[in-house]
Amino acid sequence: MNPSQRVQVATSRLLWMAVVILSIPLIAISAIRFQAPHLLMQSKVLTDFDAFHIAGTMANQGQAHATYQAAATFAAQQEITGTQNFMPWTYPPPALLLTQGLASLPIGVAYALFISASFCCYLLVLRQMAKEYLPGVLIATIPTLVLTLRTGQNSFLIAALAGSFLLGFLRQRPVAGIPLGLMVIKPHLAAGFALLSLLGQRWSSMLWAALTVILSLAIATIALGTGIWPAFLGGVREAGQFLSEGYYPLFRMISLYAFFRSLGTPADIAFALHAVGTVLALVMLAITWRSSLPPRMVAATACVASLFVSPYGYDYDLTLLGLAMALVMRDIIEYATSRELIALLLLSWWATGYGFFFGAFQELSSSGINHLEPSTEWSLAAPALLALVIGSARVLRRATPRPIPDDHQARLPTKESLPNS
Repeated sequence: MNPSQRVQVATSRLLWMAVVILSIPLIAISAIRFQAPHLLMQSKVLTDFDAFHIAGTMANQGQAHATYQAAATFAAQQEITGTQNFMPWTYPPPALLLTQGLASLPIGVAYALFISASFCCYLLVLRQMAKEYLPGVLIATIPTLVLTLRTGQNSFLIAALAGSFLLGFLRQRPVAGIPLGLMVIKPHLAAGFALLSLLGQRWSSMLWAALTVILSLAIATIALGTGIWPAFLGGVREAGQFLSEGYYPLFRMISLYAFFRSLGTPADIAFALHAVGTVLALVMLAITWRSSLPPRMVAATACVASLFVSPYGYDYDLTLLGLAMALVMRDIIEYATSRELIALLLLSWWATGYGFFFGAFQELSSSGINHLEPSTEWSLAAPALLALVIGSARVLRRATPRPIPDDHQARLPTKESLPNS
């Protein structure tokens, strides 16, 4: 495939229109599966949006503190849906407020509204970053898109917030800190972006982020009571114990910890190896910042670095990878050989789709707190993600870097910050 053909495929409006159009029946069918699976002659199987709706229902019933107790959550699952699945609630209290609003609606309606709105926001952010190369980004991350649409996860919302921050950061807007602060609902994915603000000495942006976080925490405390915080910390400790004992589905995870742990590495050693990977990822972000790379490539590095921070990282979090791809897709298409493009596409599909497709062949069964069993499946998304990052970096090194002044942290070029501008 020659360069012009590659560009034609990566910018095909037909492709992205097909993705959007096909998402509509997927959302409709998923809404039925959440609300009334018997209409599709299926049994109820709990997935992510069920966890959101159940947590919100418990909070609306005055049991907000109990959402952070796994035994109480499993009991609520059984009472509300008639089945159980291993989905402890570990989101911070501000996220619990969001689920309360969602739980005020029937689950099928709440899911359809939430996933449609968050997906549209994500697409709008991707469009601003990728410009006409949006179709290429969607095709490269199609497994994550399908997974998130099906399960109702909040990763479209999180990535839309992260992308809004990056767009504001690249345009030197102090209010970029507001979407960064709103990432308090999933703070472990905000580390790379917070470090980017620190490296750039964007003090006004960091102030906006801090004020947003403080306001969010204050509202959650007023609404749920001060006791919600000890409950939350207890839930985090319990989840950490579950993670070290391997009860989470490691094959769905993208972290280095999950990879090493699934190979039989003791939990403490796997945590240590993951910590090394986290430090290296953040150091690489700092090195990239001090380099002469275009700002959009630095922003893409922040997206990737954030994915390597938490040991509790899932395949649906790879919506952040979509942001990174949106920022560099034009360069990848231009500078990669045909073989490299195929290899990178396959690696992307492996990283974003391994857990999804592997799980599709697993026996779906209910599990409760009284009969948990450690996960025995390999977690192989992290190696593919690492190979994808390294391979993409090699291609991007061929791109001619634009000169950036020594004090670029204070004077990032606005028009050259975004791709194809």
